[in-house]
Amino acid sequence: MALTIRDIAELAGVSRGTVDRVLHNRGRVDPVVASRIRKIMEECGYRPSLAAKQLALKHQKNKIGFISKTDNNGFWSIVNRNAEQAEKMLVEYGIAVEKRFFDFCLPDMQMKLIDELVAEGINALVIVPLESKEIVNRLQELSDRGIPVILLNSELTGFEPLCYIGSDYYVGGKTAAGLLHNFSTASSLKILLMNGSNYLSSQIHRRQGFIDEITSLDPNCEIIESGDITSDPEYAFRAAKEMLEKHPEINAVYTIPDNAAAVANAIQSCGRTGSLVHIGFAMTDATRPYILNGSISALIGQRAMDQGRMPFEILLDYFATGNPPANRRILMLNDIFIRQNSVF
Repeated sequence: MALTIRDIAELAGVSRGTVDRVLHNRGRVDPVVASRIRKIMEECGYRPSLAAKQLALKHQKNKIGFISKTDNNGFWSIVNRNAEQAEKMLVEYGIAVEKRFFDFCLPDMQMKLIDELVAEGINALVIVPLESKEIVNRLQELSDRGIPVILLNSELTGFEPLCYIGSDYYVGGKTAAGLLHNFSTASSLKILLMNGSNYLSSQIHRRQGFIDEITSLDPNCEIIESGDITSDPEYAFRAAKEMLEKHPEINAVYTIPDNAAAVANAIQSCGRTGSLVHIGFAMTDATRPYILNGSISALIGQRAMDQGRMPFEILLDYFATGNPPANRRILMLNDIFIRQNSVF
């Protein structure tokens, strides 16, 4: 027989109303009592029915803030599109989503977006965070006030969120180095490293993982680095083209941010398609033509659809039960795409 709220109340030695408040994360309950009730529910495998979730959540009128990066037909377009699909699912539970987007990685700008959402009365925040002490402090403030924060795609030093959803980007960087090394037939690697933002930990780790691994695989390799090409595909194209023209000895390219299409366009424009190895990230409508024509040798996927959908599913369960996810660091697998498996 399924466990009821009455059963939980008797086991915990409290009223049904107290269990109801803990279950639906509303009202004041002594933290020790709340912990005891949640432990009983977990040990007994109690799960509220779908109808009960819907009824309880409609009364709560929760609002989720969502701060994400934007791009044109790339990785972030897929993330944001799937977030919109998740938003439609939340409507039946009475949960609204307030969205904000950023192009450039500027902490001051992100702080303003956070403050805007707080002013809108959000009960939770999903954010692609910038690595900044001010951002960490602000998110800690929200967490301390009972506003759960989910970090999407990038982690933050010194802040423990409700959960993190993204990849292990250091491993992603090492994977890119292995792919580049395996694809290359050159006796001496001359690598153009197209850099990302120092405000996104995902890109910092992609760079470090790559450098650590490639210098282990080929201690004599030469690395030539660009500046930050994260936010502007046109600038990424011009920067890559300029570097390739200035350094004709380059025989491999590693693109750290999610704009490998712009770099591939520069490779093609310079007539270097097929003459060098190019490794990047994210299989999208923008990158697919370039992997098919050889301007990209391989791409490392990040499961953008899951990254867009999962934060909202987790928060739906959190609002309904008050329980954090069992896994507080949810890692996407590093899918590898080459020309032969890129048509779908």
